Amino acid sequence: MWSREIFNQLRLSSHRDSTFSTYTSARLVKDNIESCELIYELAEGYANKRHMLKGRVHAVNIKKTSKEKKIAVIGSGIAGCILAYKLAQRGHKVDVYEQNDEICLGASGNGILITYPRLSAFDSPYARFCLHSFLYASSFYDRLKTDAWHKSGVFIMNHDDSSLKRQNSLLNARPDKTLFEELNLEEASERAGIKLNHGGIFFEKGGFIETKALCQDLLSHSNINLILSSKIEKIKTDIDNHRIFVKEEVYEYKEVCLCTGHASEDLLDLPGLSPKRGQISYVDSSKDFENLKFPICASGYFSPKVQGSHVLGSSYSDVENDIVLEDEHADNKNKLKAIHDFKVKILDGKVGFRAVTKDRMPLIGINKGIYVNIGHGSRGSTSSPLCAEIIADLIDGRPLPADHEVVIALDANRFN
Repeated sequence: MWSREIFNQLRLSSHRDSTFSTYTSARLVKDNIESCELIYELAEGYANKRHMLKGRVHAVNIKKTSKEKKIAVIGSGIAGCILAYKLAQRGHKVDVYEQNDEICLGASGNGILITYPRLSAFDSPYARFCLHSFLYASSFYDRLKTDAWHKSGVFIMNHDDSSLKRQNSLLNARPDKTLFEELNLEEASERAGIKLNHGGIFFEKGGFIETKALCQDLLSHSNINLILSSKIEKIKTDIDNHRIFVKEEVYEYKEVCLCTGHASEDLLDLPGLSPKRGQISYVDSSKDFENLKFPICASGYFSPKVQGSHVLGSSYSDVENDIVLEDEHADNKNKLKAIHDFKVKILDGKVGFRAVTKDRMPLIGINKGIYVNIGHGSRGSTSSPLCAEIIADLIDGRPLPADHEVVIALDANRFN
């Protein structure tokens, strides 16, 4: 723990106001601190220690840890737009490629995406990722100061024996109400603004995003160039750069990031990834539920009114076509019965294909020299911000914002 490598990581993770302290004052520790451009001083120790060390980063030696790069991000869904924004914020020049003539036409284009975690009472890389990505996402959207983020909270209903058992295990594991609070039926109905069928748990830091509006805000960064109607035919990777082939044109980039969901298999062989059809239903508002204040999640989900209608979803099927089906509208309406037996009028629907993995974790990392950021399933608004930060840190050679077990569990090559 006193190695030069550790102190160097501390320096890379620090800013001008960072400080550190250590109980040991051995010569080896002092030497390693000095070699990593950290400043220390001898201080009075604590308990029975005579001396300890306190220090800070040498301000004049703080260096930019990454150089500006020309980077291609393929895909303009929520994962691609957040990654492009984070890279642009760091000074990189980013070209975002979209094969369609407008952004967010895939699984991200469902009008809204709900941001909440799938927590577990047990510790595992999956559970930690779900928790950390949710907290990071909520904070990230807060900092954007965008009207497309609605921090309304999200209510998870205990609508059957399985969800009730899950809720009770969470309440026993986390009784402090820091992440969520239990609401009985009366409390939940009053808080929601409509009559509900069951109680559950409420995540105050949750909410929903208007996806297309959010992505437009993200892509407005001056370092981002959006290229529409450009289907990537192939990518060739050399030692120092990548070449992207679009029709008869070839473009070179220092790095390429793949954020294309289930369509990624056209460009890269990624075992463990499969498409799952999801159909949402747009519901006409009525006096029974027009005052709904936050999303309700049970076997399906029901949103507050957005642009005149509510979003009801979502089906989960292996049907391969993208035609809106009446059977799946009926399936969505059946799921709504757990929340309340509303009589609803379906106005329209939309079909998207989620990219899902066997273990429900995204594929994040490097595969054949290409950065991969796919497999977010139906939780892209929750998982994409933290995953984008991981990819950006990999590109810049910075310490990663996730523990080692989580990074391994996300590894893009884990199904090879």
